[in-house]
Amino acid sequence: MAPDIAIGRVSRMDAINNRSVVEAALRKAEEKLTNLKKVYSNIGSSDFGICMKCKNEIPIGRILIRPESLFCINCAR
Repeated sequence: MAPDIAIGRVSRMDAINNRSVVEAALRKAEEKLTNLKKVYSNIGSSDFGICMKCKNEIPIGRILIRPESLFCINCAR
């Protein structure tokens, strides 16, 4: 096999891998934005800072580090 063909194949494989990584990062960013919008809509309501699963209060430290958190640490596992 000619070296330029092998390099072309590696470049295509690298591009496919990079595309997968970028798409996964985009999905994660979109999910974070959706969750941030949900949390933002709850500011000022009695649901703000409350776990959506167990209904216990989410610790303020978690909210400060991960403001998009919809669940407490135990329920997020």
